[in-house]
Amino acid sequence: MLKTLSYIILFFLGSASFIPKMDVSKFKESTINLSSESYLKIKGKTNVSTFECQFDMTAISEAINITYKDEDSIVKFNDTKLILPNLEFNCGGKAINKDFNKLLNTEEFPEITLKLKKLSKSKTKANSITATIEINISNIVNTYTIPISVINNNDLHVSGVMPLDINDFSLTAPTKMLGMVKVSPKIEIQFSLKILEP
Repeated sequence: MLKTLSYIILFFLGSASFIPKMDVSKFKESTINLSSESYLKIKGKTNVSTFECQFDMTAISEAINITYKDEDSIVKFNDTKLILPNLEFNCGGKAINKDFNKLLNTEEFPEITLKLKKLSKSKTKANSITATIEINISNIVNTYTIPISVINNNDLHVSGVMPLDINDFSLTAPTKMLGMVKVSPKIEIQFSLKILEP
């Protein structure tokens, strides 16, 4: 539930004295829902312009299962993932959508999977949290550690930016106009997730 996830986040923000003590001996389970105000997008650029591919968050209609274990300044997650069908990304037009799906080898590998591995609290910087995220694109898996922002008002709001190099996933960007328009291998996944209680 949202309360459970809030306990985790509040613990990381240094408010542990207000949190019921969790049993750290085993993994706990919960579920979360994402608000329609959430967004996830892939941003990139060419040598002449920029592009943005927005994921249709309504495609995630079911609650997301989370399994976690609290270990001191780290919360570890087990098989907690977000599955993103490639065809649910809209880059602004049929031609660029086609190029985007060609880049991702959508016919053979139709999904991107983001798996949350752990949250870590900085030992030197107050209120600093990093997330370790495993990403699977075209059946190639890489792991990244990124800073995240957490706002806990009426709802829990988690956001961050994950820089990627498409070469790390053996992807080849298409070229246009006899090779004069080239896509940079450097892209980023931007996310802003508003979490609701199921």
